[in-house]
Amino acid sequence: MKQSQHLKSILRRAEPPDTFKNNLLSEKCIMLWRIRATAMLILYAFLDGGMFVFFPDFAILFGILGIGAYLSMILLYFPMLYKHCGYLFENSIISINSGVFIYHRTKIPVSKIQYCVISQGPLQRIFGLCSVRLLMAGSFESVSQITLINAYRLKNYIENTGEYNGQKKI
Repeated sequence: MKQSQHLKSILRRAEPPDTFKNNLLSEKCIMLWRIRATAMLILYAFLDGGMFVFFPDFAILFGILGIGAYLSMILLYFPMLYKHCGYLFENSIISINSGVFIYHRTKIPVSKIQYCVISQGPLQRIFGLCSVRLLMAGSFESVSQITLINAYRLKNYIENTGEYNGQKKI
């Protein structure tokens, strides 16, 4: 109860303007991605160790490849992904940018969004991050690894500016 009152007071102080510029992901998302990659490396190392019993040469090769992939993700891919992903609002249109090697930009009119869902996983909850899923007729788009306050700003912006068949959305 107290947490929801605190969140409402923060949202009142931080009402969204008509246009947001350069809403990138939270800086904490790089650490979250690194923790996930480390967990995957531990699982990979466990499986590689089991393979070492039967095929030691291949296990050493796969171990070197796994560590190389891990280091390239940690040092190169995650910082580049952080710089290229984000969202912004322009005249009742939400643009979602994502991708590093294959760049993907989605533009969604706010009037087409039926509702949005805010969700948090256990690691996201620790870092104060969440994902927002924008649901439209027959499809959806997601904005991941944004702060909870920005997620509620986005939801508030969609609910207060969207119109459907000339009527204000409820």
